[in-house]
Parts: sequence; structure tokens; C-alpha cells
Amino acid sequence: MPTRYRCEDSVIAMIDQTKVLRFYAQWDDRSSMFGQKLEYIINYFLQDDKIEVLEVKQQNSGRDPFPKLVKKQRVPRVFRGVPSVGSKEEDFEDEYISDKDLIVGNTIEIFGRDMFLYDCDSFTREYYLHQYGVEQPANQVEPETHVEFPSMPLPPYNGFGSEHDSLASYFNLIPKPRKYDRTKQAALDSIIFRWKAKFDIEKMSMVNPDDHKRRFVISYFMGDGSLSIYEPPIQNSGFVGGKFLERQRVIRHKAKFGDWMTEQDLLIELPGTVWINNYPFSLLETDKFTLRYIHKGKLDNIVSIDLIHQKMRNKVQGMSREIMNVFRLIDEEQSGAVSLDDLVNVIRKFNFELDEDEIIALMGRWDQQKNGFIFYEDFVRTIFE
Repeated sequence: MPTRYRCEDSVIAMIDQTKVLRFYAQWDDRSSMFGQKLEYIINYFLQDDKIEVLEVKQQNSGRDPFPKLVKKQRVPRVFRGVPSVGSKEEDFEDEYISDKDLIVGNTIEIFGRDMFLYDCDSFTREYYLHQYGVEQPANQVEPETHVEFPSMPLPPYNGFGSEHDSLASYFNLIPKPRKYDRTKQAALDSIIFRWKAKFDIEKMSMVNPDDHKRRFVISYFMGDGSLSIYEPPIQNSGFVGGKFLERQRVIRHKAKFGDWMTEQDLLIELPGTVWINNYPFSLLETDKFTLRYIHKGKLDNIVSIDLIHQKMRNKVQGMSREIMNVFRLIDEEQSGAVSLDDLVNVIRKFNFELDEDEIIALMGRWDQQKNGFIFYEDFVRTIFE
């Protein structure tokens, strides 16, 4: 006849089932191939002196979650293997782990695994202090030193496409196209911030004698965070003018790739210096529309450009020649283009009665090259003839 466990002692049976001693343990298996140091929670049930071992799940560890290493049962002090079928099971108290064996800092064996008890909860500490007069030691785990692995430096720009394209070919064999925020582009595509600027001669390492004469228009495109620089031509200066910097995203001065310039880098107190591609630019003046947009914020309504043209056409019918002559007087360089501020002065001179939203919409329509200038001959012929 197989033997049965004796009935639990009546005193033990009266102990509240909710009283559980909780210990935190580690099993260090790093001495074996592919071994790791794993965390466990050991619960000791005072009611029946049984133990369960729970595995602490670690994120991104590469291991499948296995909640229970040992289900609730009595655990022998020394594991001698699985007993043979039909063998008689002896029941001696000293052969099983009891609460007296569980002391923080000790190592206990649970079915062949050496568990190091490094901490316990507050109830467990109070229990040992009142029951045995033993004060459990503090946390026995020393913080592990974090090993810093050297990072692979990013390769320099190879000259093909943009800097983002060059970096994409480094991360992927087949480069992936850049992702754009289409919602942001649709809402902010027509918003362009502009500044008049010159070289900050004092901060330049190499200076041309005529660099102090050069002037620039810096445009920042809110739609995609790109930036362009246009240099207006000046007669007899020796500089042809034109595009100084093609529209592109620009990395902050002495920053890593991905740390792009934003409008906040340009919205500084004037006059102020900003570095763009290792050139120091002294910002002299902010475009009037930029200031208005910053103070007013997002436009409340979408303005129809056709209605604006019709409004201007009705205001000055038959005056296209006079308007053209005014533009030619402003264009002293005879370049065929005038600045946005010059257009505002013409609008005020002929009293077109356009509000700020209509002026911003008009500029967005006729500044086709996005450089802060418009070709006034096309402007006049389209609207007034």
C-alpha cells in the first residue's frame, strides 16, 4: 500500500493562508555555455511549508515567458533525483526546506539550481524579527557595471543624393525612401520665413575683400524644415548672385547628422549670428510677413488667390502701365525682380486694400522660386492686362 502524507498539524492549519514569505533570488548560470543570470521570486507558504518559484519576465531577453519554475510543493534540501516507481517515500521534517533555511545572503538548492537569496519584502523581515529574533540583511545585490560598447561612427557624406540618402545606403543594402509628414506639409507648405543677412566678417576664417558688400535672403520652409539662401545680384560687385545654397535641410553647426536646424535657430534677437554650413551669417532684418505670421499664428481661413486678383483688378482698371513703371523705378538693378517688401510698398501706394491674410497668400502665389523675390512683369500682365 502506498503511504500518504500525514494530516497537517492543527496549529499549522490555523495559520492564515495569506501569510507568505517572499524572497528575491538569482540563479547565475553564466558558467555554462549561453548561460545567463536569471531573476526569480520564491514564495514560502507558512500554512503548509510549501514553496513555489516564479520566474521574473525580462523584456527583450529572447526567452519565452515561463511563469512558474516550480509549482507549489515541498522542496527537499538535497535533491537526489526522481524516486523510482513503487519506492517508499519517507517523510522527515529535516529533509525539506523550512523557513529557518531562508536567510538573505544564503544560497539554497532548489532541484539542482543554486538560488542566491538577495532580498525579501517587508512582511518577511517583520516575521523573522518577531518569530526568531533574526534581522534579515539588506539587499545583497551589487549594481552591475554597465559596459559601454564602442559605437560604429557614421560614414561621411559620399556625394550621391542628399545626406539622408547617403546615410540610408549605410543602414540598408536597398535604401528606403525618406518618410515625410504629409499632413504637416499640406498645412505649412505655403509658409516661408525669410531674413535679410550678410556675412559676419569677424567670425570668418577666410575673408574676400568684397565679402562685406554681399547680401543674402535666407528662406526657411516650414513644410519640410528645409532652408535656402539666395544672393541678389549687385552691379559692379564682382559677384554674379543667384542661389548661394540650394533648398535642403541643414545640420546645426558642429552637430551630428540628424540634428537639423529649425525655425527656432533663426528666430533670434536681431542683429544676431547664425552658422549655416560653416558660414557665419549676421541676420539683419526679418521679413514683415514672417513677423506677422509669428504674432498671428495659423491662418484661420483659406484665401482664394483668384478672388484677390479680381479684387486688385477691379481697384485699378486700365492702370497696368503706371504700375509697371513703379516696379521699374524700384528695380534699380534692372533684374526684372523685386523683393517682397517692395511689393508691399506698391500695394500700399495704389491702395489695393488687402488684409494681411490676402497679402501672405499673394506672396505665396508669386514667389515661385521661393527666394523672396517676384518677377513683376509676369505679375502685372497676369493681373492687370
